[in-house]
Amino acid sequence: MITRRHLLNLGGLTALGAGWPGGVLQAFAEPAAPPRRLVVISHCHGWPYAAWRMRPAGMPETQPWSLDLTRLAEHDLSAPLAPLHPHRQRLLVLDGLSLATAELDAGGNRHDRGWIHAWTGNNADFSARDTRSTSASLDQIVAAHITRPDRLPSLELSVDAALEAGRPIAYNLGGVRLPAENTPLRAWERVFGPASSGDAVGTRRRTTLDFAYGEYRARASGFDATDRARLESHFGLVDRLGRRLEGLATLACDAPARPAAAFEQYDRRIDAFTDIIAAAFGCDITRVVSLSLGEMPTAEFGADHISDKVHKGIAHYIYDDAARHAAMADYVRHHARQVSRLVETLEAIPDAGGGSVMDNTLIVWGSELGDGWHGYSRYNPLLIGGAWAFRTGRYLYWPDGTPIEMRVPSQILPGGRTRLAGVPHQRLLVSVARAMGLHVDHVGLRQVRGQRGDFVDVSGPLDRLTA
Repeated sequence: MITRRHLLNLGGLTALGAGWPGGVLQAFAEPAAPPRRLVVISHCHGWPYAAWRMRPAGMPETQPWSLDLTRLAEHDLSAPLAPLHPHRQRLLVLDGLSLATAELDAGGNRHDRGWIHAWTGNNADFSARDTRSTSASLDQIVAAHITRPDRLPSLELSVDAALEAGRPIAYNLGGVRLPAENTPLRAWERVFGPASSGDAVGTRRRTTLDFAYGEYRARASGFDATDRARLESHFGLVDRLGRRLEGLATLACDAPARPAAAFEQYDRRIDAFTDIIAAAFGCDITRVVSLSLGEMPTAEFGADHISDKVHKGIAHYIYDDAARHAAMADYVRHHARQVSRLVETLEAIPDAGGGSVMDNTLIVWGSELGDGWHGYSRYNPLLIGGAWAFRTGRYLYWPDGTPIEMRVPSQILPGGRTRLAGVPHQRLLVSVARAMGLHVDHVGLRQVRGQRGDFVDVSGPLDRLTA
C-alpha cells in the first residue's frame, strides 16, 4: 500500500519529478477548490439479505425508518457491514431498493440484464454478440460532466480472478461497453505511462498531430462541405486526445511504484488498484473510476471447504443450504474489508483547501444482482461519502410498494412471486448524478409498466438521502 509520506506528497503536490527519467514532471498551480470525485464499485452475486440486513427491535417492516449508525458499536452492525464500522459516519446503507426494471426486461440472461440495469438504469440490448446497453452508464454520464480536458475522463478497472472476471459495468453514450484494465500494471501504465516516458514523447505526439492538421487545412478547399465537416469532427477528437496526452505527460506529482506484472492473491490485486486510484485522484488525473470486482477464489474468504466455485458452487444455493448462505455473507464481508481499505487510503491523502481526498469523493457500491439466486428483489447498495450532498451516517429502510411483480425463491414465498417490489434503483442513480453536479431527473428509463398494467414512474431522486 502507499506509504504515509507518499500520500503527503500526492496531497501536497510537492514531488517535482524525483525518480522519473530526466525529472520530467512539472509543477502546476493547485485549483482553488478540490474537485468532486466518483467511484463506482460492483461485485458479483448480490447480497445474502438475511445476513446483510439490520433490524433493531421495534422497527416496522411496513413503514420507512432510519437508524443512526454513528452511535453503534461494531457488533451492532450486521456481519457483512461490520468492516465499514470505522467509516460509519460516511455511510448511507440502503435497504428497500430493487432492480425492478430488470425483472420487466426481456431476453438474455439475468446476470447481463442485471449489470446493465444496475449501472445504466436502462434496458439491455442482446441483438449483437456482446451485450450492450441502450444508454450510458452512471460513471460515464458523470465523467462527461466533470472531466478535465487534459486528463483521463474516467478509469475503468476490473479485478479478474481465475473463474469469473469482473462484470462489464461501464458503457459509453452509444451503449458499447468500455474496455477495463484488468491488471494493476496495465492500469498504472495507462495513468502514469505518459509521464514516465518523458516530456519529449508527449511533445512529439502533439507536434505530429499539429502537422497532420496543418496538412489537412492546406488541402481543405478541395473537399466538399460534407467531407470537411467529417474531417473537422475527426480532428476535433484528435485534438482532444492530443491535449490529454500532453496533460498526462506533464503531471506535477509523484506516482506509486510500478506494480508487479501479476499478483496471485485477490487481496493484493485490490490493494494495488487502490494505490493507483488514490494517486490518480490525488494528482487529479481522473475524477471518475469504475471498479468491477470479479469472483474471489473461495480460499480467500474461507469457503474452499464448501466449493472451489462461488457462482455455481455457493451463490446459487443460498436458500437451500445455511452453510452456503453463511459463506456468501463472508464473501460480502471480505469485499467490505477491501472497500474499507480504499476509504482509509483516500482519507490519508490531504486535498486542496484542507480535508482529505475522501472528503470530496463519493463511492457507490452495488452489484449486478440482488442475490446469488439471480433475484432482483432485494438490491442493497451503499453510499460512502458525498456529505456535501447527503446526510450520511444512517441506515435507511423502505417497505415494498412498487406495483411490479418480482421472482423470489419458493423458500421465501410460496408461489415464487411477489406482488410488489422495492423502490426502483434508478432513483439512486439520479441522486448520485445530482450529487456530482448534474441537473437530471432520470438516468436511463423514465417510466415502465408493471405486469398488471400499472404505470410506474422511475424518475426523480431517492427520498430521505438529504434529510
